[in-house]
Parts: sequence; C-alpha cells; structure tokens
Amino acid sequence: MSELPRRRLLAVAGTALTGAVAGCSSSDDDDEENGDDDLEEGDTESETEIDGTTLGEITIDNLNNSSHSVDVIVEFDGEIEEWVTESLDADSGVTLERNWPSDPGEFRVTARIDQDELIETTSESRSDSDCFNLFVRINREGELAFLSNTDAGPCGDGDVDLEDAD
Repeated sequence: MSELPRRRLLAVAGTALTGAVAGCSSSDDDDEENGDDDLEEGDTESETEIDGTTLGEITIDNLNNSSHSVDVIVEFDGEIEEWVTESLDADSGVTLERNWPSDPGEFRVTARIDQDELIETTSESRSDSDCFNLFVRINREGELAFLSNTDAGPCGDGDVDLEDAD
C-alpha cells in the first residue's frame, strides 16, 4: 500500500467534511425559514435537548502476534481535536490522554493500521447512547475494528460489555 501522509489525509478529510457541512447547512436553513427549529412533528423541547454524544476514553489495543502502528484522529464538531500515532507491541495496548471535549457533541473517530485503509465511526452510529468509550482494536487476524462500551471510565461504573461500534 502507498503511504498516505498527514497533509494528504487532512486534505481529503477537509474536502469530505466541507461537502457534508454544505449539504447539512442547506437543510438547516430551510427548517429555520419554515419555523421548524429542529423539532419533528410530535416532538417536544425535552426530547430534542441532547446535542450529541459524549466521547469517553479511547483505548487502542493489539491482540495480534505482531507489532503495529495505529493512527487515530478525533474530530469534534468538524475540528481535529487529537491526532496520535501509537506503536504497539504484540498483545499490548494504551489508553489515550483525553484531549477532546467532555461535553456532548458530534464527533468522528478515524483510524488506520500500518498506514493502510482508513476506517471510521461517528457519534451518529451510537446515537442510542449519551456516552460511550471507544476501543480501537487490532484483532488476532491483524484487522482493525471499533468496539465500544457505556459502562466504564467517564461513561459510568459497571461491567464492561464490548459492542461493535459500527
């Protein structure tokens, strides 16, 4: 695979984000003109007060028998809040220092292993939770996946129950 430098990745992510924001902003303007203010028919103010999901901890772990490099990018409300590259030995892991907002919002976490293809998960993919912790996992076969839980770290206390985040 060819190497994807940070500048190229930022350019691609910025272009995609600009297109997404442009598409979203036109529908927001239409709702405001019609006096909808983001309320759907039958909704009340209390049902629409949550402005996103809280991103708890991000843990990167490598269950594979080989060492790997993992890039993780955290975007919050369209702004890059964190970009880290972690080199993990076989059967090791690390929890990232939390340098992103602790308030609910719209976010996207993008990751890649050994400068390979990017995968991502968003707050929209877990809209059923007010808060979730994310695991960026290299499985035993050397494939990258996102898992999540809502019961540990900043998201609460209790048993850890990993679920697919996608």
